[in-house]
Amino acid sequence: MRKLVQLDDETWGWTEIDPVRLRRVAQAFKAWLTKVDPQDDPFGFLEQDLPLVEAALRGDLPLPFKGGEPHTREIGEGWLPPAYMEISAPFYNTIRGAHLEPPRIIEKDGKRYAWAYFEDPH
Repeated sequence: MRKLVQLDDETWGWTEIDPVRLRRVAQAFKAWLTKVDPQDDPFGFLEQDLPLVEAALRGDLPLPFKGGEPHTREIGEGWLPPAYMEISAPFYNTIRGAHLEPPRIIEKDGKRYAWAYFEDPH
């Protein structure tokens, strides 16, 4: 479904998050995280990522999320497993309101908007 969504004045990301996409990517990320051995979690995935995923699934996470991304240094250094990068990126991009491609901006009443595609809830 195509929807005109306001862009955040600070980040230029979406101010409204697709709830269907959020649930889908959060459930996939949570399924991956629940397979992490708590005794062998050197990057703290269960401590840092899982609470954010669970808050998103409960609807308690303020969206768009403006907090820091866990593991910023590890990502920059290339230390994290590729599987983590693949499963976590859709979640973090979604909660932040990140664009998949540069939006075509529409100015209306001094505010910036762009067309977004939301997944069908059915």
